[in-house]
Amino acid sequence: MRGQRGQSSVEFGASAIVLFLLLYGLIDLGRVFYFDVGLTGATREAARQASWFSVPNNGNAGSNPSLYDSDGWTQDPCPYEANGNPNGDPNAFPGIKQAVDCNLNKYHLPSSILENPATTCPDGTDGNANHNPPYADSVYPTTVDQPLLFICYDNTPGLDLATAPADNSFKGQDVNVILIMSFGFAGGFMPSVVGSSVHIVANTHMVVGGY
Repeated sequence: MRGQRGQSSVEFGASAIVLFLLLYGLIDLGRVFYFDVGLTGATREAARQASWFSVPNNGNAGSNPSLYDSDGWTQDPCPYEANGNPNGDPNAFPGIKQAVDCNLNKYHLPSSILENPATTCPDGTDGNANHNPPYADSVYPTTVDQPLLFICYDNTPGLDLATAPADNSFKGQDVNVILIMSFGFAGGFMPSVVGSSVHIVANTHMVVGGY
């Protein structure tokens, strides 16, 4: 009986190691899916905000007041709300980075690092003209779980908007908000299978509004 109990303990210990590895693998799969959804939502919200058109009023021309990189706000990137978020960005028309970071923070991700104006439109390795993924490995950060933000205006590398245009001159043009990240694993099972990290990318195109 003692021998049987000892054998059972050894068998349980061996199987428990496998079960724990599988558990950590499932946790990592859930995390990568969760972060991928967060990146996708952030690019969609930022592109929507960037493409928004403010109609002419009181003699002022119509414009796209949020079509630019960043307003420089470094605290809570979500919009200011007197009753809900008193520490938020007080700018009524914050930049694209603020919209991205507000959504990233909701998914417990750090604020993005803006790559503009040094690199505006990363080239796709498949040669597509819209600067969509896949991208070369060299584009992705070496620091895990740190999103990088690229904003591609009018599919034109080198074109950057540090401030919003005063008019509606970009109407009908494309704005492409791109987030890339190297996802780091929490457990030891997945790195042994696919490496120390995997690349996550999300991008959203929208047409700048206006008439």
